[in-house]
Amino acid sequence: MPDYRRILIVKLSAMGDVVHALPLIPYLRRAAPSAEIHWAVDARFAGLLEGNPGIARVVPLPIKEWKGRAGSPGTWREALDAARALRRERYDIAFDVQGNIKSGVVTYLSGAPLRYGFPREVARERQNLWFTNRRPAASAEDRHVTRKILRVASAPFGGEIRPDDLKGQVANTPEEIAAAERLLFDFVPGAAPRFAVHPGTTWNTKRMDPAFWAETVRLLRGTFPSMGAFLSWGTDREREECLAIRELAGGRVELLPRLGYKALSAVYRACGHMIGPDTGPLHLAAVVGAKTVSVFRATDGNRNAPVGPDHRFLQAPLPCTACLRRRCDRDEECRASLRPAEVAAAMAGLMRFPDPG
Repeated sequence: MPDYRRILIVKLSAMGDVVHALPLIPYLRRAAPSAEIHWAVDARFAGLLEGNPGIARVVPLPIKEWKGRAGSPGTWREALDAARALRRERYDIAFDVQGNIKSGVVTYLSGAPLRYGFPREVARERQNLWFTNRRPAASAEDRHVTRKILRVASAPFGGEIRPDDLKGQVANTPEEIAAAERLLFDFVPGAAPRFAVHPGTTWNTKRMDPAFWAETVRLLRGTFPSMGAFLSWGTDREREECLAIRELAGGRVELLPRLGYKALSAVYRACGHMIGPDTGPLHLAAVVGAKTVSVFRATDGNRNAPVGPDHRFLQAPLPCTACLRRRCDRDEECRASLRPAEVAAAMAGLMRFPDPG
C-alpha cells in the first residue's frame, strides 16, 4: 500500500453533501493509518467537522464571502494567501469529492502531485476535470452518492469498499449532549419517544406542505400518546413553516430555537428519530444515529437517502420522479402523491423496535 504522509479532502459544501462525505474519514484512517488528514471546506460548514478525531486539521475557506466581493483586491490577496497556506502543507495526495469548478481550483492550488476526482460522467461540472489528474472509473453498483465518493478515495488503496465503510461521524462533547437533553426535557418533560421534524429545504420541488407534516405527527401521536415532537429550522421561511405545523399538529409539539450545527446534531442524537425531506439536517440526524424516515420527490432516494436498517425513504410514485427539477408544472401533483400515513407507519415501525440493550 502507498505510504502517504498528508492527505487533503476537498468537499466545500453544502451541509448534506459534507455529511455524505464524512465516511471518508474512517475509511482513510483504516487505509492510511499513519497519514494526517486535512479537510478543505466552506467556512459556513466547518462546524460539521470540528472535534472529529480523524481530522488533523480543518481548513475553512470563506467561499461565499469571497464570492460576494469578488472584484475587491483584498479578496484576491486573501485567496492567494489561502492558496499559499495550502501549498505549505505539502500534500502527497488530494481527493476532490465535490466535482465542480470551485473544488477543482482548490484541489489544484493545494499543490498535491496526485489529485483524484470524479470521472466525466459523475463530475458536476465538466471543467472540474481540468484540475484533477487521476479519475477512477465509475462503477454501476455505486448508485449512492457516498459510494461514488468512496470509489474515488479507495482507488489508491486497491478499490475495495466494505458495507461498513458507509458510516461517518459528527462529534459531540458530553457537554453538548447534556445541553440537548436539558433543552428537550424543558420543552416536553417526559416525552417518549422523541422525534424531530425538519420540513425545510432549499428546493420547492423537495418540500412538503406544513399540513403534511402535521398530519404525520397527529397519526404518530395516536400510536404513541406520550411522544414529543421537536421542530427544527434554519431560515425565517422554515420557522414560519414550523409554526404552522405546531398550530396544526396540536399538543406536545415544540419549536426549537435556531441552533448551530453541533448543538443541532446533539439534539438529533437525543431525539433518536427524525422525519423530513431530502435536506441537510436529515443527513445530519442520520449520521449521529437517529432513525429516519424521509420523503423524496425531485431527487433520488436511492442516491441520497440515509442507508441502513434504521432508515426508510418514500419516493414519489410518479413516472417522472427524481427529475432534479427545481421548478415543475406537476409539483402539486407530485406533492399529493405522497401520504402522511405512509411516513407515520414507517416511523412507527422504527419506534416500536428500539435497539437491543
